[in-house]
Amino acid sequence: SLIIILSVMNGFNHSLKKRLLAVEPHLIVTFPSSNEYEAVKKNPITTALQAKPEVQARVFETQELMLRTADGYVGGGIARGVEPESLRTILTEMRKASSNEVCQSQSPIDPGGPETNEDIVLGPGEILLGVDLAKSLGIFSGEKVTVIAPEALLLPAGEAPDFERVLVKGLLTTNVSDIDSKILFYDRNTTFLNLRDSASKEVGVEVRIPDPDDYAELRNDLLGQGAKVTTWIDRNSSLFYALRLEKIAIGTFLGLSALIASFTIVTVLILLLTQKRKDIGVLMAMGLSPKRTLKTFLGVGLILSSFGIIGGVLLGVGVCLVISSFPMDILPNIYYERTIPARIDPFFILGIIVVASIIAVLSAYFPARMHTRLQPAEALRGRTAED
Repeated sequence: SLIIILSVMNGFNHSLKKRLLAVEPHLIVTFPSSNEYEAVKKNPITTALQAKPEVQARVFETQELMLRTADGYVGGGIARGVEPESLRTILTEMRKASSNEVCQSQSPIDPGGPETNEDIVLGPGEILLGVDLAKSLGIFSGEKVTVIAPEALLLPAGEAPDFERVLVKGLLTTNVSDIDSKILFYDRNTTFLNLRDSASKEVGVEVRIPDPDDYAELRNDLLGQGAKVTTWIDRNSSLFYALRLEKIAIGTFLGLSALIASFTIVTVLILLLTQKRKDIGVLMAMGLSPKRTLKTFLGVGLILSSFGIIGGVLLGVGVCLVISSFPMDILPNIYYERTIPARIDPFFILGIIVVASIIAVLSAYFPARMHTRLQPAEALRGRTAED
């Protein structure tokens, strides 16, 4: 039970992490001294990052915007202005992370297109919108929406705010609700030119590295140069904390269930040794030392428990391998995964074997020790000195 359930949880967490990292940069670097695109692009730190062959570093901008549909529905979102290369990278990673359609649209953005996504281009006044945000506003691909900055709501009555009319070229589906419900992408060179002075606009450098978990050295180096750095873990700390807490809680309750079940070993051995008390007295009377007797019945307990440990490990690993090798679409569309993934952690399985073996040894040792401390005459009479 521990192996199957926690391996499935590992699989779901790994799938969620892949989908999240398809959109989230591994590192975001900002400079307190400058918030202008050209200044950030020409910054020596940006130039040094772009010169590293193993690092993808591209300048981007982000701002909060409000969308108004033709039917009068209003909603807010976080807009990311990226370069065409960045958008191709994001959509390629999303396609790798999901077997479902990445983008649904009536434009040349084709989910069945080439893996390089070279056909995906956002023209002037075109955006990609998160699918959950689009559903909440009743927006479909090919519709036009009006976009304004949030601070426009504070303008005096009668003063017209800056706005833009943009075309929703596609709906972006990551199956991560925190992203799909608020994100929209646009080409920062051609779109939202009238909203460049928004108070919420921030300009930075998005960095992608080969191993998303191996960011510590690069982050410390950038912090030492005076840049402000946030990692993908920092930006999603509440999500990963909730997942870790869920895993700990389920593992704890399953562990307690396994511990309670392990007490059956103690029960079986106590009954066995109680029935064999006279036989133990005969063995010790014939010269078998208490130490040898203890080893004998300790071995019996380990043999009994080894059937459960080995059988449980083989069954649990076998089920996980079948689940991961032959995925089946059995979950409804409301989940971000249609299949049940399983990701086996060898160290976790080793830990289960070690803990189960310790419980088995202790469960066999104490009942055997209690009966082998009897004198041979007491054991032959079938009662102890206290009796």
